[in-house]
Amino acid sequence: MGNDVPNRPEVVGANEAMRLRRLVFYAADVDRINQGLLGFVKKSGAVSAMLIDQEGHLVARQGFTSGQADGQALAALVAGSFTSTRQVAKLLGEKDFRVMSQQGADNSMHIMLLGERTLQVAVFPVAVKPGMAQVFCKELAVQMEAILQEAAQRPPEAGQELGQNFSSAMKDQLDGLFGNL
Repeated sequence: MGNDVPNRPEVVGANEAMRLRRLVFYAADVDRINQGLLGFVKKSGAVSAMLIDQEGHLVARQGFTSGQADGQALAALVAGSFTSTRQVAKLLGEKDFRVMSQQGADNSMHIMLLGERTLQVAVFPVAVKPGMAQVFCKELAVQMEAILQEAAQRPPEAGQELGQNFSSAMKDQLDGLFGNL
């Protein structure tokens, strides 16, 4: 019997596990994302464009929707809808559906999965034909995926990692501010 460990998953630390679950965006990343989204809105005729994570957290948003919908609420609902659609895909024997479109009387929405955990969402007036919306969204996806790839591959900066006692230290700080809840 050798020292080889058959088929054991690699053990990662708490900081790396958190990083694997969520991407970390720095200000420069968000600036590049916002520039890309703004250029997309101007070029495509979209009303709004957002980048959200699959948990429904808004990363960036450009443009507006009618009634000035709450961007965070919209992001959470879109992510929930997309997750539900993924389950439908599995029932149909697909790994997932990577694109989802919805059509309303005044607006349509094009949702695209980028990588495995980020959604690109674009809202178009019905005057923009679905085929054109899809072409514009594919162009934006290439640009956004490059930014996401860079963010995912970036090593954590020195001093940016959470200490082993982060949770208890944060709880102590919050208890100091708000009392023991």
